[in-house]
Amino acid sequence: MSAKNNEGNVFDLKLLKRIVLLAKPYKRYGIIAIITTISLAILMPLQPILIRLSLDKYIANGDLQGLTRMLILLIALLILQTLIMFVNTYLTNWLGQEVISALRVRVFNHLTSLKVKFYDKTPIGTMVTRSVSDIETVANIFSQGIITISGDFLQLFVITFLMFYTNWKLTFICLAVLPLLIYASNKFRKGVKLAFQQVRTQISRLNSFVQEHITGMSVVQIFNREEQEYQKFTKINRLHLEANKKSIFHYAIFFPIVEIITATSIGLMVWYGSRNVLDGSVTPGVMVSFILYLNMFFRPIRLIADRFNTMQMGMVASERIFKLIDNQEYIEENGSHSGEITGRVEFKSVRFGYSDNEEIIKNVSFLVEPGKTLAIVGATGSGKSTLVNLLTKFYDHNDGEILVDSISVRDWNLESLRSQIAFVLQDVFLFSGTVEENIRLDEKRISNADMLDAIDQIGAREFIEKLDGGFNYNVMERGSSLSVGQRQLISFARALAFNPKILILDEATSSVDSETENLIQQAISKLMAGRTSIVIAHRLSTIRTADTILVMDAGKVLERGTHDELVERKGAYYKLLVSQQFAEL
Repeated sequence: MSAKNNEGNVFDLKLLKRIVLLAKPYKRYGIIAIITTISLAILMPLQPILIRLSLDKYIANGDLQGLTRMLILLIALLILQTLIMFVNTYLTNWLGQEVISALRVRVFNHLTSLKVKFYDKTPIGTMVTRSVSDIETVANIFSQGIITISGDFLQLFVITFLMFYTNWKLTFICLAVLPLLIYASNKFRKGVKLAFQQVRTQISRLNSFVQEHITGMSVVQIFNREEQEYQKFTKINRLHLEANKKSIFHYAIFFPIVEIITATSIGLMVWYGSRNVLDGSVTPGVMVSFILYLNMFFRPIRLIADRFNTMQMGMVASERIFKLIDNQEYIEENGSHSGEITGRVEFKSVRFGYSDNEEIIKNVSFLVEPGKTLAIVGATGSGKSTLVNLLTKFYDHNDGEILVDSISVRDWNLESLRSQIAFVLQDVFLFSGTVEENIRLDEKRISNADMLDAIDQIGAREFIEKLDGGFNYNVMERGSSLSVGQRQLISFARALAFNPKILILDEATSSVDSETENLIQQAISKLMAGRTSIVIAHRLSTIRTADTILVMDAGKVLERGTHDELVERKGAYYKLLVSQQFAEL
């Protein structure tokens, strides 16, 4: 039965096999963990045997020397058992952590290979849950699941065998309550499984809500939405609380029931066994050993029900993770062609839509020769940014051809293509870390000289050196400790340091102040020198020197030409220019 049709089922052997295979690189340690588990299952039930022999054979006969030997053997057994238990506990937990460490890397690597389209449709909080919480749950399959449960069942078998071997009548009396215990355990397992599934769902919702609202906190505050969002969070948090309360309720009922059943079993044993002790058919040693056997018997049963739920939650989490890993729909297609780019970019009758029902780019064609500058202008939503997203393969075009150096972008190796394209966005993203780390991005081929040269070209050295710590200044998450203009300058320096063949500026100066814009404009010619440049511009004054200007509207090219040609034509570009100049008055 497939995992898809049987979510979280412990007996989904296909899914279970796939989880076990995660531990294949650590096979040697897994075998040791299994051996120690088997050893514990056999050694632990030996204690009651030694105690029974001590009582019936040595204490009853006053054999002090034999009792001493038996006590030494018992102590040795306890020491050996303790050492094996240490190795077993350490290895099972170690194995779980090693598996999830490798799995987490695998999941993150998969996430980095997905198209941007995937993230357009998937809440970031959900991916955080998959990468952190769900993977942590998988570790429990190894530390508290497969090996441990198998050991518990083996121990139950050994104990039952020894009890029957010692006194089969007394064993039947003691285990008369077993059907009631099995029924209670099954009800508990089902109830807690449902509660845990609800808990996992609510955790995912909480992560998504918190991540989204912390990121957009400025919007929440500027529109005075604190109270409304607080109420939404309270509701989601309440659902999470109620799900946890349900699981607590099941535990609160189950464990006392197990204690009552255990006490009942011992009571039946004492009631029946005491009469047999009086008539001599049962020895005191047998009575004591049975008390120990029953405690050993009911303890793993109490834990098995809980461990089954832990394992089920691990199965549910692993199924979600495998579903993510197996999703090949959004994997970026990677061609085989690589090499140095000269910078020739051509679109031939390109069509594209984010969905099948709506076409965003409609039959767009243009050519940018190496070292030339193409500017794209138009109203919001006209498709300007979509064009460059298609060039960088963030999205795959539906029809037509996109060529770089006369080779389709579909045939280009992604790493080779993107390593020679630099992207400067209007909304700059900086990672938590130093200024230097955000410029170099741990790229080893960028030397200190390259970085400093880029900073000098963009004119950013002065403001960087004034920061506390200079290049070691921590910009905080998303560059929150810097101004918009400072973040933009760092993004320009980053683009230059990578020395791209194709430079894309997407509204790169629209969010900066006039002083910073002037600084950037002074360096713009250096930025574009010898590079094919594609500039998406909001301020038309920044693109007057472009070799070609495309005017976009509703996904179509309305006009193309130089600034002077388009002004003389007095068409759509001219109207945009006049309206912008009028707005600046």
